[in-house]
Amino acid sequence: MARLKIERQLMRLPRFYLFAAIIGLISVNLWSQGKSGYKIIVNSSNPVASMSRDELSRIFLKKSSKFANGHSASPVDLPANSAIRETFSKDVHGKSTSAVDAYWQQLIFSGRDIPPAQKGESGAVDFVRSNAGGIGYVSVGTDTEGVKVVSVTD
Repeated sequence: MARLKIERQLMRLPRFYLFAAIIGLISVNLWSQGKSGYKIIVNSSNPVASMSRDELSRIFLKKSSKFANGHSASPVDLPANSAIRETFSKDVHGKSTSAVDAYWQQLIFSGRDIPPAQKGESGAVDFVRSNAGGIGYVSVGTDTEGVKVVSVTD
């Protein structure tokens, strides 16, 4: 009787480890997606494969109008009320969306510059697809057919 009980427990043990491993992999994947929650997209003709957060910030704040390879950059932002934009702003600029908007208000009122166009995720993909210098960001689950996803480095 005791042996049967031990055998049943041993039979459950491999399933437990398999279950724990699956849960662990899912958790790591969700954590890494939740950490960024967005992906950077560029026009498919753009040779860039990765970008630093600093380079992204400079392009999206229009402190730089070119990619590191010299190609012109045309950024497109998501709407201010987008959760993905908030995540992007904090991760790339180190500021909230409202702080970035305040930055743009200062530039607008001083007549120095205007912010990037704002479009929804599908509009951002279309913009990047149709502009050689297009660069944007969308949520991890967004269909990015026809554009290139680039990696972000520190």
